[in-house]
Amino acid sequence: MRTLRQLSYIGTTTFLASLTFLAGCTGEIASGEDEVTGGGNTTGGSGSGSTGSGGTDEPDNGPPEVCIPGIPMTTQIPRLLNRQYDNTVRDLLGVTTVDSKLPSEQLVDDFDGPMTPDAWRLYQEVAEKIAKAVMAGPNKSKFISCDPSAAGCLEQTIKTFGRKAFRRPLTDLEVARFQKLGQITPAGTPAEVAEATLVGFLVSPSFIMLPELATDQDASGQGIKLSSYEVATKLSYLLWGSAPDEVLSAAADNNELQTKEQILAQAQRMIAVREKTGPLVTSFHRNWAQMNNGNAHWWKMDHDTETYPLYSDAAKPSWQAELDSFFEDVAFEGGSFDDLLLSNVAFVNKDNAAIYGLDPASYGTELTKVELDANVRPGFLTRVGFLSSYAGYDATSPILRGAFISVYLLGVNPGPPIPGATMQTVQGDFATQRARIEKLTEPATCNGCHSIINPPGFVMEGFDGIGKLQTTDPLGGAIDASVTTNTIDFGDGNVKEISSPLQLMQEITQLKKAKQLYAEAWVSYAFGRDPNGKDKCVVDQIDTKLSEGGYSILNLLADLTQADSFRVRVRETP
Repeated sequence: MRTLRQLSYIGTTTFLASLTFLAGCTGEIASGEDEVTGGGNTTGGSGSGSTGSGGTDEPDNGPPEVCIPGIPMTTQIPRLLNRQYDNTVRDLLGVTTVDSKLPSEQLVDDFDGPMTPDAWRLYQEVAEKIAKAVMAGPNKSKFISCDPSAAGCLEQTIKTFGRKAFRRPLTDLEVARFQKLGQITPAGTPAEVAEATLVGFLVSPSFIMLPELATDQDASGQGIKLSSYEVATKLSYLLWGSAPDEVLSAAADNNELQTKEQILAQAQRMIAVREKTGPLVTSFHRNWAQMNNGNAHWWKMDHDTETYPLYSDAAKPSWQAELDSFFEDVAFEGGSFDDLLLSNVAFVNKDNAAIYGLDPASYGTELTKVELDANVRPGFLTRVGFLSSYAGYDATSPILRGAFISVYLLGVNPGPPIPGATMQTVQGDFATQRARIEKLTEPATCNGCHSIINPPGFVMEGFDGIGKLQTTDPLGGAIDASVTTNTIDFGDGNVKEISSPLQLMQEITQLKKAKQLYAEAWVSYAFGRDPNGKDKCVVDQIDTKLSEGGYSILNLLADLTQADSFRVRVRETP
C-alpha cells in the first residue's frame, strides 16, 4: 500500500513540478526579466503584496528623503507568512492546531530567499497532518461535502475547493492533474484519494505562495496590471491576513477589482469588519512601536519585587494584551495618530489595576476598558507595558525611555557613541535618579549623545520602574519631571521646555517628523518592502493628510489600497 505522501506526489514532474517554477499557476514564466528565482518575502512587512528590494533607485543608507515617481520593482511570488498560513487553514478548513500547536509553529520561521529542503519537508509534514485531521473530523465538509466514491464528486471538490485554496479558478489542466491522483495503479480507496488531494492542494506552490503572474500592461504604461484575482488576494492578505471571502471572490470573478474606486469599496467593507482587521492593526502597531525588534527592550526586564511589590513577571502577557487592545480601540473608535499619544483609554485587569491607582478587587483576569486621567496618562507611552519595559531592575531608566522617544518618535539621530567612551558607575549622595543620571552622563564623551537622549526620559520620571505614579523618588528627593535646564530638540530648529508627559505628547503630535515616520512605517509594513524612493511618494501623500488633522487610522489603511503600486507591478530584474 502506498503511503499518503506517495499518493500525493506521483507524477511530480507534471503535477507539482517545482516550487521555483510555480506549477499549477496561470500565466507563463519566461526567461529574462520575468525569470523567478525564489519565493522570498520580507519578514518585516505584511507579506500581502509583492516584496523585494524596494527598488534599485536608493542606496542602502537609510530611508529616502525624496519622492521618485514610479512603481517599485517587486518579486512575483512572495510566500505566505506563517501567521497568514495559520489564518488561511483556519478559514478554509477550520483547523487551528496541529499536535496541540499552531500549524505554523511546526514550520520554519519566516525567511527570505528560495525554498529550502528543510522548509519544504515541514510544509509536507504539516499538510499531511492537516489533511488527516480534516478528513477524520467535523470539518470534513469544508473540503468535501459529497461521497468521494460517487461519480463526479472529486472533480467538483477539486474545482470548488481549488477556487478557494488557489484564490482563482483552476485551469482545465490543473483539474486534470489533480484527478490523476485517483487514476494510479494500484488504486487508493476513495477516502485515501480525497485525503491525498487535500494534501496536494496544501503543498501546491499556488497555495503556499501569492503569485502575481498577469502579463497585461496597465493603460497608464507604468507596468503590468494585476488581475482582479491578484488584487483580491492582495487586499485580503493585507487587511485580513487570510484568503478572500465570498464577496471579494465574487468581485474578482466579475473582474470588478480593476479601478481604484472598485478596490476602495471592497477595502472599506473589509476594514469595517473589526474582528478580521483588528489583528492587522495590532500587528502593525507592535511593529511600529518596536515590539518586534529583537534589540528593543520590550518585555525583557524583570523587576525587584521588594522595590516594586506590585510587579509580577507572570503579568507581562496581560500588559502586552493591554497595548494590543489600546491600539485596536484607538483605530476602531475613529482615532488618529494623535490619539495614539493622547488617548486616556486603558484596559485594566487585576494585574495592572493597582499600578494605575485602581482597586484590583474590582477587576478579574479579563481586560476592562476604562478612562484614566487624561492629564496624567496620555497615550501608549504612559501605559504599564512601555514604562515597565523601559526601566531598570530596581529603578527607572531615563536613558532607555528617552532613547526610545528620541529615536523612534522624534526621529532624532544622536549619532554613534564616541569611540572608547564607556559609561562608568558614579559615586555620590543623590536624592533622585535624575540627578544620578545627569552626573553619570556629564563627561564630554557622554554628553554629546545624552544631551539629546536624556531629556524626554526625565519628563517620564513621574512614573516609577513599573509605571506607577510617583511624586517622591525612592532615593528620597522630590520628582522633577520638567525639562528646563536641558531642552528637547524637536528636529525643527526649535528647542522647547517641557514640564509634563502630556505636554511632551502634545508636542510630538505636532511634529512633522513623527508623522512621517508613522506613515513610512505603514507603507513599508503594508507593502512588505523596505522604504524606497518610489514608495516615498505614497508616504508623502499620507503624511500630508496626517498633518491636516482628523485623519483616522482606518482612513489611512483604506488609502494604502489606492496607491498605483497596489494594482500595478514592475518586473524585478535578476
